[in-house]
Amino acid sequence: MSTPESTAPDTREPSEPLAAGDRGSAGPWTSVDPGPVAPTDDDRWPTRRIFGAGFTAGSAVVMAYTLLRAIGGVAGELILIVLALVFALGLDPMVAWLGRHGWRRPWGVAAVTIGFLLIVVGVFAVIIPPIVTQVEQLSRALPGLLQQLQDRSSTLGRLNARYHLLDSLKAQFSAGAGGLPLNGVLNVGLAVFGTLTAAVTVLVLTVYFLANLPAIRRILYRMFPASRRSRGRELGDEISTRVGGYVLGNLLTSAIAGLGTFLFLEIVRVPYAVALGVLVAVLDLIPVVGSTIGGILVTLVALSISTTVAIASLVFYIAYRLLEDYLLVPRVMNRAVDVPPVLTIVALIIGGALLGVVGAFLAIPAAAAVQLIVTRVVWPRLDSS
Repeated sequence: MSTPESTAPDTREPSEPLAAGDRGSAGPWTSVDPGPVAPTDDDRWPTRRIFGAGFTAGSAVVMAYTLLRAIGGVAGELILIVLALVFALGLDPMVAWLGRHGWRRPWGVAAVTIGFLLIVVGVFAVIIPPIVTQVEQLSRALPGLLQQLQDRSSTLGRLNARYHLLDSLKAQFSAGAGGLPLNGVLNVGLAVFGTLTAAVTVLVLTVYFLANLPAIRRILYRMFPASRRSRGRELGDEISTRVGGYVLGNLLTSAIAGLGTFLFLEIVRVPYAVALGVLVAVLDLIPVVGSTIGGILVTLVALSISTTVAIASLVFYIAYRLLEDYLLVPRVMNRAVDVPPVLTIVALIIGGALLGVVGAFLAIPAAAAVQLIVTRVVWPRLDSS
């Protein structure tokens, strides 16, 4: 006979836990304790995960190496593109000024480009005739120089007897028949051709960048998130303004160098003062070494007048180099680019050590951009944290 406990219906809800004595009974409302759970393979570090992580890391290293090799292979072209962009930013204020006076941008770009080309043609027109004249004079004086080299009573003759200059020249020309100097001439020709090609490439890219600079800026600003786009646009416009100021400031210092050279050469009565002044102004566009090269060339020309004039030229360019490096360039760049003088000098040294002449030219714009980002972005975030 059944007991009351066995005939009473089960009125417990399904969500109620069973008592300890009921775990062993069967029925739709019973549950079985699974006991301690054994560790599965997902809780461990299996071998396939180690190989997967190693494969991913190795693929990343290979891709990074390939990317660096590819960038190294086109480093020269990338430098030309950056130079063209810097020149375009430097000429953009002129185009913007013409635009404020009613010129449409294509016409403004055309006017600035034509003006720049006319200046380049004028520079070559001033420099090339004296060079041709000097070469003609040298060719006419060459027989007399050879005679002096053979005359032991002259200064050149005594130098030739001591250092065998004429024998060295003859050896070089005789080796030329064997083809060795021809390779040197060929290399020089290829270097000149490469330089002209790079100059034409930079000129064409500058015109394209100058014509499409507003569109390029819009595309770059679209890379910022919408919440930070206005801030990015502000920083980008400020960097463009500073780069343009740098180019204009560099042109100003070069004009001062050319004008100073012209006045000095007129005072000491050195011929071709205009041509040498223009040559020094063009070379001074190259930071760090430009004025030095110009000073050496002018000193060599002054040596044809007298030793005293050559020494005076050397002293003048040493003094001007110190004045330019430690007073003129830092002050002009501080006004045009708003970069401290100490940072300007340090940037020139580092840029010249990394990329030579091009690195020195691009060092100040890079320093201006880095300084702007640090002062406008990094420092405010650090102060607010």
